[in-house]
Amino acid sequence: MTGTSRLWQCPRCGAKLISKNLSHACGAYSSAKFLEGKTAVGRELFERFEALIAKCGAYSLAPARTRVAFMAEVRFASVNRVGADCIDVHFVLAESLDSPRFRRVEHLGKLHVHHLRLRDAREFDRQLAGWLRRSYREYGLRGWLAKRGGTAKR
Repeated sequence: MTGTSRLWQCPRCGAKLISKNLSHACGAYSSAKFLEGKTAVGRELFERFEALIAKCGAYSLAPARTRVAFMAEVRFASVNRVGADCIDVHFVLAESLDSPRFRRVEHLGKLHVHHLRLRDAREFDRQLAGWLRRSYREYGLRGWLAKRGGTAKR
């Protein structure tokens, strides 16, 4: 895991956020706690997903009680659930993609959250890696703001 030094860190819980005092739930959360009691298959799928994230560039973990998010400047992807034989994940883009692999795509204003369930090592393929790289660049590093003429606020 690598981190980005430009993020503000909450002095109470250590959460890394894009700006000072951004709303969040303080707590002693960790990926280890999130994975506690999960099956070997579930933990392996989580690790495979994180390995794809690591290939995107510098990131840090943003664990919470119900999920572990991955962030560059902002949270761009997340493992939302670890089941006995699968993981539920999502990633964010400024445009909606169409694929039968998606369980659903949430439309939140100008952003689109793409949800997948991953069960098998074969699903960690070039297509998924490409989607995650794109999410990392365009959303995690806030590249979508430049595309629409906005600027990153600090």
